[in-house]
Amino acid sequence: MKLKRICLTTGLAFVLLAGCGTNNSQNASSSQASESASSQMASTQTSKSQTTDVHSADYQPPAPTQDVTHFVNHDKITDNDFFVDAQWLKGKLDQNKDQQNLKVVEATYGDEAYNKGHIPGAIHIDTMDVESEDSDWNLFEPDKLAKTFLDRGITHDTELVVYADDVNAASRVAFAAYYLGVDKVKILDGGRKAWESLGQELTKDAPTVTVAKDFGVKYPARPDIYIKTSDDLLKAQESNPDLVVASVRSWPEFMGKTSGYDYIDKAGEIFGAVWAAASETAYDLNYFTNEDGTLKDPTPIFNMWKDWGITKDKDVTFYCGTGWRNTAVFFITRQAGWDKTSVQDGGWYEWNLKHKKDPVRYQVQIGNPLSDDYKIERS
Repeated sequence: MKLKRICLTTGLAFVLLAGCGTNNSQNASSSQASESASSQMASTQTSKSQTTDVHSADYQPPAPTQDVTHFVNHDKITDNDFFVDAQWLKGKLDQNKDQQNLKVVEATYGDEAYNKGHIPGAIHIDTMDVESEDSDWNLFEPDKLAKTFLDRGITHDTELVVYADDVNAASRVAFAAYYLGVDKVKILDGGRKAWESLGQELTKDAPTVTVAKDFGVKYPARPDIYIKTSDDLLKAQESNPDLVVASVRSWPEFMGKTSGYDYIDKAGEIFGAVWAAASETAYDLNYFTNEDGTLKDPTPIFNMWKDWGITKDKDVTFYCGTGWRNTAVFFITRQAGWDKTSVQDGGWYEWNLKHKKDPVRYQVQIGNPLSDDYKIERS
């Protein structure tokens, strides 16, 4: 089976934040004072069990909030947005009955979900059509990628809307198209569930597809947004020492407690990486998503990132385990106005393979790099 990836950062630009609880051991005789003391003690115990100082070895990040907020507002969707809602898509389909220059793509691993029912007119792209284990789960070379899209009638000027059951799979295929040169790439916020929640039906009928012969532009048209391999990352760091390598993996993955995947034997992180809160496991994006799969307002998460030196004004490349979660974060940041972000594709999967062969060149960090209690593996 296949899974996803991770994100990296070099030159740790760390931002110090204060955050120490105050211990109050005063005893009071009155019930009012007693209640106050109890409240303060509870607050202190919470701060000890979940330290908010990111520079502490005992730091534990807050869990994703359950508050429902929305990144996508139907009345404010623009042509430049990457994320659109189901109502927007329905309107587009109603306007383009023949779907001449509008393509809707369902992105899944395998075709089982697509065959059970998909948005009317949607064509299917298996994630294995853009990556495989033979490519170390990196995107295929541009010519092979181009064939994937041309075979489905998709060219650089196609208006492309990608959806899936989760934002990561949709973003993976959408990123492949955007990197290659498709100019109008959209991702359906909330995916298939959002379409059904709008009261729209699914179909099992597969549309007839006319193969395109010419992509229309030289590809890849956006090489600057893609750092493919571990070697490419090292070269990027050499040319830009201030590049922030940000891991969007879960906290246990980042700390080296688990690899996150049953096919990756070793836990750890790329040396120099900082943590960009995004996921709780290798298969979600819980810090950014509501329970129904729609995207939250990302502002609170961006504020969390500041503690790790991840800010809008810097060059930031995101990585994960095998390149899915980071593509979703890429599109979220780009829509939010971060114009200096990129995707590092090799992530922990490839870095781990390289580390085994050359641990001095591909060093691994274990633990919180903002604290004094972490180690670097060079052998």
